[in-house]
Amino acid sequence: MESQNPAGIEYFAASATDLPFEDATFDFATSFMCLMDIPDPEQALREAYRVLKPNGFFQFSISHPCFNTPHRKNLRNFYGKTYAIEVSDYFENLNGRIEEWIFGAAPLHLKYRFPKFKIPVFNWTLTQWFRFIQDAGFVIEQINEPYPDDEMIKKQPYLQDAQVVAYFLHIRCRKQ
Repeated sequence: MESQNPAGIEYFAASATDLPFEDATFDFATSFMCLMDIPDPEQALREAYRVLKPNGFFQFSISHPCFNTPHRKNLRNFYGKTYAIEVSDYFENLNGRIEEWIFGAAPLHLKYRFPKFKIPVFNWTLTQWFRFIQDAGFVIEQINEPYPDDEMIKKQPYLQDAQVVAYFLHIRCRKQ
């Protein structure tokens, strides 16, 4: 896209645990739905802290650790509406067990056309996440658990269970 529509953006591919940038380079950093899939999120948080300028912020999202557990089952009523989510093994450490999946919202003809994603699964508890953040030196500013409203559910009914429990956890933290 940059070559077709130049905007002066440089792109880098790098490991979250070994960023190729000098200390105190950025005003803010973000991570979208990936920190929970790496074996060392503590180091990734330390790296984010390192590359931020003083008073810079880091905002990231992860799968909600309370509801994305090794055992998860939607409990549905007669009409197929989720009324509860059964979760267990919250404290079980999966140590990178490989899971295969494809987006539930993917059109049926695409679900069989492409291979499933293969990702390692690491389930960290809320206590562990908050400790990782604090040990990196950050101060937590804001936490959010987004969920769809009724209007969104009318457009995307498959998201209805996200009105029962949060899919995601968004955290904004600041370097002091």
